[in-house]
Amino acid sequence: MGITMKLKNILLFLLLALILTACGSTSSNGKETGKEPESKTETNTPKKIAFFSAGASNNYLQTGIEHAKKTAKDLGMEIDIFDGRFDPLAQLNQVQNALAAKKYDGFVIEAVDGNQLCKIATEEAPAQGIAVSAINIELCGETDNAAEGTLTFVGGQGINVYQDILKKIFSDNPEGGKIAAIGGPATGTPYLNFKAALEIEMPKNPNWELIGLHSTDYTANQAFQVAQNILQANPDLDVIFSNYSGMTSGVVEAKAAARQDDVKIYDFGGDTWAFESVENGDIEQTTIMLPKEEIEYGIKVLNDYFNGKEVPNFIDLTKEEILPGTPHVTLDNIEEFRANGLPEY
Repeated sequence: MGITMKLKNILLFLLLALILTACGSTSSNGKETGKEPESKTETNTPKKIAFFSAGASNNYLQTGIEHAKKTAKDLGMEIDIFDGRFDPLAQLNQVQNALAAKKYDGFVIEAVDGNQLCKIATEEAPAQGIAVSAINIELCGETDNAAEGTLTFVGGQGINVYQDILKKIFSDNPEGGKIAAIGGPATGTPYLNFKAALEIEMPKNPNWELIGLHSTDYTANQAFQVAQNILQANPDLDVIFSNYSGMTSGVVEAKAAARQDDVKIYDFGGDTWAFESVENGDIEQTTIMLPKEEIEYGIKVLNDYFNGKEVPNFIDLTKEEILPGTPHVTLDNIEEFRANGLPEY
């Protein structure tokens, strides 16, 4: 009888031990029952994003890349940065490889060719659950708007901005004359938007003749060569418009070498060199670019989306509060820009 009771007590003790062990065991979903999980949940795991820069060969792009790193760090995000080298196929391969890696939550795309990346950015990436924002260069031929399937577009080089530049040029020189334009890659939206602006404004000003719209790689050396050829072929040229300050310096050098002092130069870029050149009279005007705000908004839109917030389809950098009511810098208003801490690169 005593042995039987002893066996019963032992069996009861073992049963209780098994029950207590089960209460602290790990369930099939990987979380421990009976206490709070110690590992991070999916919602607080840092989001990983990729920034596909059009290139990294000039101050504007380098400023954007450095600010991308800072912005991602400030938001607690992980970021990989890809240099597109102004090569549409190279950038397409970079995006394709990033998709195949299946490790990114979002893409910020500064396209070399907005049409080449259209399908992969608006269909293939979203199909994998990757959120996409575009900066500087519109995708799929859109104008001042996010392409369908993407979250937003951040830009300040729309057709209307170029129209304003042309209107300024024509009003500054009402007698008319000959104008030449030098842009970046012919596949890029800035080039295409300026071309569209020319097609709108030139017919309204029949006293002006367009000598040509020339594409470059945005470098001063290539711009110098192009401008030199233009000036030699057109000794009666009146105006050159250059679509990036980093290459406008080459245009100024070409003008000086040709000794065609009457040619006026208008610029887009608004960097430190451009501000100084407005002040010393080497160029008539520059139009501001905001590389820090551009990439910052592109990344913040992704962060807002990840946190369930609504995001705008278009962020217009020409309306930024840091600007004194206009993106166009002349000798008359340059101190207003400096008072706001500009230029920023």
